Formats: sequence, C-alpha cells, structure tokens
Amino acid sequence: MAPRSNFIADIAQMANGAASAFGGMREEVDNLIRQRMERSLNARGLVTREEYDALRTRHEAQAAQAFLDTVQVLACDGVHLFTRLFGLIRKRQQLANIVQTETQLPAVTDKDQPRGLIF
Repeated sequence: MAPRSNFIADIAQMANGAASAFGGMREEVDNLIRQRMERSLNARGLVTREEYDALRTRHEAQAAQAFLDTVQVLACDGVHLFTRLFGLIRKRQQLANIVQTETQLPAVTDKDQPRGLIF
C-alpha cells in the first residue's frame, strides 16, 4: 500500500502546486485587465471615484471661499454706502436748516408750479 499512497500524495502535491500557479496567473490577468481598463478610461478623460471626490471637495472649498469673499466685499460696500448715505442725509438737513433760517422763502405749492411742457 505504500507505493499507492506515495502516488496519491504526489498527485495531491501536484494539484496543490497547480492551484497556486493558477491563483498566481489569475492575479496577473486581473492586474493586466485593471491596467488596460485604467489606460482606456484615462484616454477617454474619465477619472476614478477618488479623483472625482478630491476634485469636488476642492471646487466646493473654492466656491465657499468665493462666497465668503463676496459677503465680505458686500459688507464693506454696505458699510461704506451706509456711511455715505448718512453723511448725505446730514448735509441735506444742514442745508435745509441754513435755507430755512437765512432766506425764509415762502413754501412752494402746486399752484406756483409752471404749467406747460415738461421735459
């Protein structure tokens, strides 16, 4: 029985070696297919999910920064416009006080307005 069990052991060892060889071949074929797919996708301008997520994150950060810059500019312009408007209102009040105290002009009514063509 000894020669027969050596034969079976040899067959089992060969089958095990063939299985590991086929496993290695499978990995090689998978790597080749993956490389060709990546080359094909890159040639068409497509990106991987990781690259897409990184690009989207960068664009979102740029959009958020642009929004904050816009809000800051509007806030500064708003303060500037408010200050200027407030200054104009004060000047108008001062001029109205000067005109009222110095000239004492009579109030203008609708009857005093000239009639005719309006340009």
